[in-house]
Amino acid sequence: MTDHSSRVRRAFAALVGLLVGFLAVFAAVAAPASAAPASSAPRAAGDVIDPNTAEESIAVWIRQTSDKAGIPGVGVTVIGDDFDQTFTTDAEGRVYVGLPGPGTYSVEVDEATIPAASGTLPDAASPREVRVAQTNKNVPANFLASTTAGGGAAAPAPDETGGSTPAPSNTDEATGAAPPSATTGGTGFWGVVATKLATGLIFGLLLALAAIGASLIFGTTGLNNFAHGELVTFGGLMAYTLASFGAPGWLGILGAIVLGGLFGLVQDTAIWRPLRRRRVGLIPLMIVSIGLALATRYVYVLFYGGDRLTLPNNPAPFLVLGPISLRFTDVFGAVIAIVVLLGVAYVMLRTKLGKAARAVADNAPLAAASGINVDRVIRFVWIGAGALAGLSGVLIAYYQALRWDTGSAILLLIFAAVTLGGLGSAFGALVGSLVLSVFMNLATLVLPENLKYAAALVVLILILLFRPQGILGRKERVG
Repeated sequence: MTDHSSRVRRAFAALVGLLVGFLAVFAAVAAPASAAPASSAPRAAGDVIDPNTAEESIAVWIRQTSDKAGIPGVGVTVIGDDFDQTFTTDAEGRVYVGLPGPGTYSVEVDEATIPAASGTLPDAASPREVRVAQTNKNVPANFLASTTAGGGAAAPAPDETGGSTPAPSNTDEATGAAPPSATTGGTGFWGVVATKLATGLIFGLLLALAAIGASLIFGTTGLNNFAHGELVTFGGLMAYTLASFGAPGWLGILGAIVLGGLFGLVQDTAIWRPLRRRRVGLIPLMIVSIGLALATRYVYVLFYGGDRLTLPNNPAPFLVLGPISLRFTDVFGAVIAIVVLLGVAYVMLRTKLGKAARAVADNAPLAAASGINVDRVIRFVWIGAGALAGLSGVLIAYYQALRWDTGSAILLLIFAAVTLGGLGSAFGALVGSLVLSVFMNLATLVLPENLKYAAALVVLILILLFRPQGILGRKERVG
């Protein structure tokens, strides 16, 4: 028994060492770029900066709403501190603007230069403020013009289910994700399949981090927490805040984990624990969680605005496997997710806290009668769920992009993954996340991009028809 315990401890120590090692690698890759000075000397407002060599840049793309064709010859003015330049869009309606450093820039379109046949921009679409962090290249500023009354529609939001976000010349017009041709190099159908499979697996791992926390909360308290998506967003925003102060990437990740766990503890201490002690029913608790989600979401808008935020990221390929091309943060995020998921498995299977959490999830009154402090277990579950959600949020922010509603946009996927895997089962949440994410990405081979969520719900329904308890759920006797 002692030998077995020592082996388990050595395995856990190895996992921790692996995690620390990858954090060190991340620091070595990301820190030098983050620490680089924004500009060696003040630049005059008229200086032209090469966007290919500038550490920070903005990619402007002006298109028609009807056919998404670019509008050439449109004047664009970008204004920032000690920076005021005017450009003209190329034949594809694009212009890349090199910047003197990070900061907030105003992008204004000269609507008088838009041809009458292309229409007009929507009201209040221009000028637009764009926040650029250190080493952020090709931060998008997209505009759509329309001939309909009231102007064009707003620029489409980025893909919320994963995928790299390179410059607009390599992005899908509807989702912001890289189309197969941008990463497969024309390798044909199977190259596209391999790319989508890799994208689905990576995003499934990141989704699993959030889904496991939601599953543990449901298992121990019975609460479907509709504010769990805001925990995910919180992690990304905390990493973004730290990055804006010049912190390296590894510190942003650790900060998101710690602050996410603290946020979970505050929520349980201030809201959920008092409500549990008053024996408030599950339906009122879910309504409270919906109100908390709405309030938290718009607090994020108040402090961070409604625009897309980006973390310092190098878009250059880091790992190329045939048709699959991945950035460093894609690979790093997947490895970190795997290591953390293995750590969660160890905690749940081999530690007293994990066994106590499983006992509370199985039968809370019986666990309390056997001497387990149920409130203490639930408190640690909330801390762990917040930390996992925070990690998920920062990795998703590196993997794609970050907005004030990033977590709420994937909340349906989180609940679907928890249900598919088996309610209350942490390992089921992992399996459900991978199945849903891979199926969604592969479904776009035959379905439009905007129907991928419907495809995920279809596979959820089909599996539950044959296995109502979920993939790893247990059958329960009724009556």
